Amino acid sequence: MKKIAKRIKRYKELKADIVDIDLKLQELEEDMLGITEQPSGERTGKTYKITSSVELQAEKHLEEKEGLLKQRATKIREIARIDNALTVLKEEERDIIETALIEQKRYSLLEIKYNRTYSRIKQIEGEAVKKMEKYLA
Repeated sequence: MKKIAKRIKRYKELKADIVDIDLKLQELEEDMLGITEQPSGERTGKTYKITSSVELQAEKHLEEKEGLLKQRATKIREIARIDNALTVLKEEERDIIETALIEQKRYSLLEIKYNRTYSRIKQIEGEAVKKMEKYLA
């Protein structure tokens, strides 16, 4: 159950990671537009295949872009899983999960809002995480 709670706590970090990857992809696209032929000529590799430095540079950029796109897709799927798991919760449970785990605010806010003890709030949180576990396991 702690593993599931940790995944939920990473929600905001995942969103920030996606924005960061988007920025890296944008920079990569700009770099790819700037690739120009260098007058160093062609060179041969171990297989005696003639490749230019531009082709090698472009290939490197494409591999990097592919890696970033895979990371982005993985993070988007994780966010979608968490969002889907949140839909099975009651309104109070969802609010507790969002406040305590995603927003990482103090439990005292929830105690005041719902007029419940800390231990009851933690109990509701645990039950909610257990419900979400089916979709996040």
